[in-house]
Amino acid sequence: MNELKYTEILTKNRELGKSLTGPVYQIAVLSNIVVNQLSDILEFELRRQGINAKVVFGEYNNIVQDSSRFKDSNAVILFWEAANLTEGLQSQAESMDASSLSALIEHTQNEIELVLNNLQHVPLVLFNTFSSLLFTANELKDGKFSLLSKKLKSNMADRIASHQLPIDLDKIIAKVGLGASTDFRQYQSSKALYSIEFLKTYVDTVTPAFRAVTGMGRKVLVLDCDNTLWGGILGEDGENGIQIGDGTRSGKVFREIQHILRGFLKQGILLALCSKNNPEDVNHILSGHSDMVLTDSDIVAKKVNWNDKVTNLRELANELNLGLESFVFIDDSQFEIGLVEKELPQVKCIKVPEVLSNYPEVLRSLEREFFSFNRTAEDADKTKMYQQEWKRNSESTKFTSTEDYLRSLNLQINVQWNEAVLTPRAAQLTQKTNQFNFTTKRYTEGDIQRMINDKNYLVASFSVNDKYGDYGITGLLISKLNGSMANIDTFLMSCRVIGRNIEIVFFDYVIEKLKSVGIKDIESEYIPTAKNQQVATFYSSRGLNADPEKGKKFVYRINLKDYKFSDINYIGIAHNG
Repeated sequence: MNELKYTEILTKNRELGKSLTGPVYQIAVLSNIVVNQLSDILEFELRRQGINAKVVFGEYNNIVQDSSRFKDSNAVILFWEAANLTEGLQSQAESMDASSLSALIEHTQNEIELVLNNLQHVPLVLFNTFSSLLFTANELKDGKFSLLSKKLKSNMADRIASHQLPIDLDKIIAKVGLGASTDFRQYQSSKALYSIEFLKTYVDTVTPAFRAVTGMGRKVLVLDCDNTLWGGILGEDGENGIQIGDGTRSGKVFREIQHILRGFLKQGILLALCSKNNPEDVNHILSGHSDMVLTDSDIVAKKVNWNDKVTNLRELANELNLGLESFVFIDDSQFEIGLVEKELPQVKCIKVPEVLSNYPEVLRSLEREFFSFNRTAEDADKTKMYQQEWKRNSESTKFTSTEDYLRSLNLQINVQWNEAVLTPRAAQLTQKTNQFNFTTKRYTEGDIQRMINDKNYLVASFSVNDKYGDYGITGLLISKLNGSMANIDTFLMSCRVIGRNIEIVFFDYVIEKLKSVGIKDIESEYIPTAKNQQVATFYSSRGLNADPEKGKKFVYRINLKDYKFSDINYIGIAHNG
């Protein structure tokens, strides 16, 4: 986006606005400065990534009242500038006495608390941290305005929830540059503090948060090998000729690259290879080269062959059961990058920089593409879990029937009811799961916790294990109780356990649970999306009856005395209540 002029963004955004369909994703911007140009820039970037965004603005300098007015938005951005808390504060602060400054800080803190409370149910709140950087002239000593900003920034950090994300403006200003971030003439004449370049960089910074909360987060980093994972060409330079270790300048860079990638693994980012090479040669390097930081066990999947990389990326997506929109691809060849960008525009492509010393910084900056609101135990073991799945798939070829194979796995479901400790994972599942997900409602940790604490809700999360290992917490069902009626608000399951009849056995169990607490009828919805067609017939297969389509959703009902239980007897189930 940074290469586009603002006028080009305006034109392209209008075109995208006409072509996108589906529910509108409303983003409210509340500010005490003028940032109207943010609208088209943010809409354009999100729309071209498949999010049908619509940006609306609150009234100028009316943040507190607007926080109540826009509390039902999909997302809210707060541009709350310290310099405009009162007219000309960036200059007047130095002449204010201590009691006046303390009163202003206390007043602003109270307003922050009120605003964040008003917005507590908004799935995503981006709160720009207070900054004095644009108005700091003395780098040797903090003035009163700088101290005020730091005080507000520090206190704000203690008040925000997990889905209320602080955005450090100092980092964005440092990236753009002080001089390029603002035009003081525009600020003095119209309170438009930030430049177009700043706003474009701001949007680039926050876009991964929107992707994460809408279930479109990146999950897989796919790497070429030659001159990407190590220096040199393995087929020409040989095992002793490639550069990885500290013995050469470029070798040090690639060793640093591998350390960064190792850190990515700990955050749940999957690493895969897509390289035109002899597979035996690459396997030998991964398993035996003394300078390698990464090993074969760190790689979730490999496509090392002489096929085109578009085909290989498609096959990787199929094998991992993940959408291509969750992929990031790194290669040193502009030809390969260009081909993938043309054929697979949903894949984010990164070229290894010509100046090799810039490579580590480029890679570190990619971390935000894989942004997640919370990290769980499942994230740390994700590569291991996918490798176990590969073993399962390999084993399945030995059986003549699917049922025989499933029976051999010794599958066990472990259900936890209203378990507060699992709140982060439950919220993460709602934000990431798209395929086996009937309503694709996205919830924050606070939302899940409130439902757990509400006697009118039952929240069931479940894990699965078999003879190969533990899949982790992979499913969630939320039901709201209303007398003898239960409404299934959310029913989802990770793609890792699809195709094992887990959903049938679990749903049978839920029906028994609901009957035991006096429920006689259930109602549930199916809201079709581009990704969840596989669940379209599930409820009808369990005997639920569908009302005629209401708008863009289907409503299913059944009296529990008419529910037909399955006869699947090769999956065990345990529960905590």
